[in-house]
Amino acid sequence: MSNNITATYSTGTNTTATINNTSTGPRNVSVTAPSVAKLTKLTALSDVNSTTLDDGAMLQYDDTTKKFITRTEIKTESGNLILNGGTF
Repeated sequence: MSNNITATYSTGTNTTATINNTSTGPRNVSVTAPSVAKLTKLTALSDVNSTTLDDGAMLQYDDTTKKFITRTEIKTESGNLILNGGTF
């Protein structure tokens, strides 16, 4: 006869553990933790179009494609462009 015990340890990461208790042997513990892909570059993001990546390029949002685009010049299709760099 086998008793399965499932325990959830919550630290905000949804880690779960399953303990199988069998009458004929030792307890086996299995732990599953969620994995997240580690991105180390902006170019790896799905909402960044870096096909025109060049020295000195900057990111600019394109509302038509709903993506950030790398550009070496500032463009606007919809009107005024206001740059505010803050107070120094």
